[in-house]
Amino acid sequence: MQMYIKCIAAVSLAISCQVAQAGVIVQATSISASNPDFGGSYALVNQINQSGLSAGYVAGVTDFDSFVATTTHNGQAAFNSGFSVGPFGSFSYDLGAVYDIDAIGLWATANTGSVLNFNLYADNDNDFSNGNSGLLGGFTAVGSNYTVADPGQAFTFGEVSTRYVHMEILTTDGGAQPGLGEVIFRTATMVPEPEPLALFAAGLIPVWLRLRRKA
Repeated sequence: MQMYIKCIAAVSLAISCQVAQAGVIVQATSISASNPDFGGSYALVNQINQSGLSAGYVAGVTDFDSFVATTTHNGQAAFNSGFSVGPFGSFSYDLGAVYDIDAIGLWATANTGSVLNFNLYADNDNDFSNGNSGLLGGFTAVGSNYTVADPGQAFTFGEVSTRYVHMEILTTDGGAQPGLGEVIFRTATMVPEPEPLALFAAGLIPVWLRLRRKA
């Protein structure tokens, strides 16, 4: 019996200490805009499909910080950047599921429409017009250097649990049709919480103690 209770405690401790991996890349599954997609070589999907990046990543695995710091984007070639027809408006990113996130990574594009100043909002219904979006903050990106190697830029905000993120475009690098080279997000550090099996195992301990006293 003593061996049994020791095993329960060990299992409970091991399970309760499991923590979801944090700091990895979340890739949006789709993107839309308040204005029509430019389409063709400059379709919005090019912001989220890794086109033009100097290296690839695996969503849910690749470390966000090191990837943004070491990866560049070629915005001079076609099919590598995503634009809407403007003027300005917003981009909306669907993460495909609810994630705890705390940062956005982006790459400028070699075009005067490259987004500079923007606000970010978290949303639970992907409707930016109904007033239910929560402001994550205002940010200022650096425009393109007009080479084949624009560096990554990271912007952090308070941890939020959301499926949708809206980017409200305030200014561009001078162009009327806003766009970006690539956009990714970062999973936030999560506080470990006891899981159901761990709670069940822990609950058996006082039961065993009562039985032992009666014996």
